[in-house]
Amino acid sequence: MLLLVWAVRIPFLRDREYDIDTSTWLSAVIAINHYPDKLWTLLNYTDARPLTVFPLLAGSWAGMPVNYSSAEIIGLLLWTGTLLLLYQIYKLFAGKNISLVLTWSLALFLGTICPIFAAYNSEHNSIFMVTAGVALFFLYFYRRWTSPAIAAATGLLLGSLIYAKFQNAPMGLLTGAFLLLTMAKRKDWPGMAALLAGCLFPTIFVNAFYGLRGKLDVFWNNYFWNYFYYSFTTQFSSMPIAERFSPIRAIRFIFYATSSGTYVFTLAALALALPVLSFKKWRSELKINWIPFVFAFLFLLLSVYAVLQSGNNFEHYKLFLFVPLLIFNALFLSMSRPLVRQYAAGVLLLGGVLQTAVSLKYLDGKIPYDVRADTDRKVVGHIVRYTRSSDPVVVWGWRDGLLVSAQRPMGYRDVHTFHFSMKSPLVPNWTQDFLEDMEENKPKIFVEAMLPEYSERGHLFLPHDKVPVIREYIRKHYRFVRELDGVRIFHRNGEAAISLLR
Repeated sequence: MLLLVWAVRIPFLRDREYDIDTSTWLSAVIAINHYPDKLWTLLNYTDARPLTVFPLLAGSWAGMPVNYSSAEIIGLLLWTGTLLLLYQIYKLFAGKNISLVLTWSLALFLGTICPIFAAYNSEHNSIFMVTAGVALFFLYFYRRWTSPAIAAATGLLLGSLIYAKFQNAPMGLLTGAFLLLTMAKRKDWPGMAALLAGCLFPTIFVNAFYGLRGKLDVFWNNYFWNYFYYSFTTQFSSMPIAERFSPIRAIRFIFYATSSGTYVFTLAALALALPVLSFKKWRSELKINWIPFVFAFLFLLLSVYAVLQSGNNFEHYKLFLFVPLLIFNALFLSMSRPLVRQYAAGVLLLGGVLQTAVSLKYLDGKIPYDVRADTDRKVVGHIVRYTRSSDPVVVWGWRDGLLVSAQRPMGYRDVHTFHFSMKSPLVPNWTQDFLEDMEENKPKIFVEAMLPEYSERGHLFLPHDKVPVIREYIRKHYRFVRELDGVRIFHRNGEAAISLLR
């Protein structure tokens, strides 16, 4: 089954950007490999998601090129691990036959997944880590382990989830809380102490690391407050908080998409029908064994919350839905009569086949033409010509792929600069970070790429000369040398200016 997934996916690997976020993570890998202080760079040049970047970084250390094909392969490795973990979870309560059918449905979906889902993103490692945490919880619940050492490792995993993606926090907290509850019921005090210590260690370590450098405020601003404002205000998404969770918006966003709509609808329909069809069985089971059912229900709710909460209709958010829906269905299938199981398996397989038929439409060898590609080639050509591979570059805008194509390290810790356009109390902190990075790294080239129809959402965000402090810094330290299709290129005074004459 797993070999089939790989056999289908590998021929459709493309070394091109399908999601701009992939470029963000690849740019971070280039920066980490460049700068000598690896841990500082990993924590600060990864958009507050070092554990999203780490699998790509490990791939580069293993000899993989830092490109989009490698990133997709690493994403597929993480999905393979997720499939294996899910199968182990299902087997605990559903038996091998149901477990194989459920695993097959997700494997079939992953084998023909659309490019926007296949492109490496923060969900890939997040889902793998979340699934590992849930697997460890269920394994403990069904008495497959009792060791305090495993409890500490589980805590370390759950405590690290926010460093892959902030949206993981509710699901991680839920898993940890239910594991603690189960341990408390068994009076497993050493396990509880080890679990709590493991959970707290990542954040204590990172706080100590920043504190020793006198940069504790940098950690809290970039890791907590930035995502708090992103998630719970209208700074990035103008959608009101209440509207984000409206049933109409939820249905439109979750189900109305050819990329996953049929498969998600199938899983959701089963999640609604199975508890009704197995009501008598699970109601009696609930009285003596309620923890798995309540956990699975809350876990599913939190996955929906993670998808809807920010108010942005980014397709890749929906990847969070599959694992909780499958676990919920597996639990209730284990309570169902044999006839119900047979029909449910048929519905699941039918939904998977229909989704595959839709997905195959997008798995062709043609790469759509992007009108921005010509400008990219010109800008990248200029960067490559007038810098060495070790020379940092800053791109002002949301066009992260330029640094990936040029294979140049970012000179400023955020590869995109759209946040300077938001009405955020963190703008002064970001400005200070920008100026400090520019002085320390002295990027050879500064590219003004914030243009409508070129930069992502370039019609909404500000060019650098509309941000007074940034404009004055560039005016003082850089000189304009060229414009390519509206993209303005500046070289740093001194060494960069001399290189232009070579």
